[in-house]
Amino acid sequence: MTAVMTVSTHADEVSVMGQWYTIDDESGKRSSLITLSKDEKGELVGVISKILKEVEDGICDKCPEPFTNVPVEGLQFMWGFSRSEAGLWEGGRLLDPESGDIYKGKVELMDNPDKLEVRGYIGISLFGRSQVWQRVPAVKNETTEAEVADKE
Repeated sequence: MTAVMTVSTHADEVSVMGQWYTIDDESGKRSSLITLSKDEKGELVGVISKILKEVEDGICDKCPEPFTNVPVEGLQFMWGFSRSEAGLWEGGRLLDPESGDIYKGKVELMDNPDKLEVRGYIGISLFGRSQVWQRVPAVKNETTEAEVADKE
């Protein structure tokens, strides 16, 4: 019984909060640095902290209001996710800055806590697409995560 409780407690301690790299589907390289945090309502939100790949102008020109012509860096593109269980957040929305489309979404910590599955879908989760994000490693000195991203 103790082993089961220990595993459960460990899962509750691992958080999706923090910084994550998105991975480009075509190149397999890191494409952006995302910061996940809770808003004032306790809901999960995501901000594009830094674009790591070459982009045309970095403006959300295909996005609907209130996102139209907003810089992609600094853009809150995820909102409204509620924690349904340890490592799983559902019921939120995801904005794709490249297409301007908004999807329903869910965010789930994978068995490897340094990987996060982010799924966007229309209607039901079956009709959607997933990405796996990689956690930014903890930095042990005064260097910020953004500086680490710049060096890689």
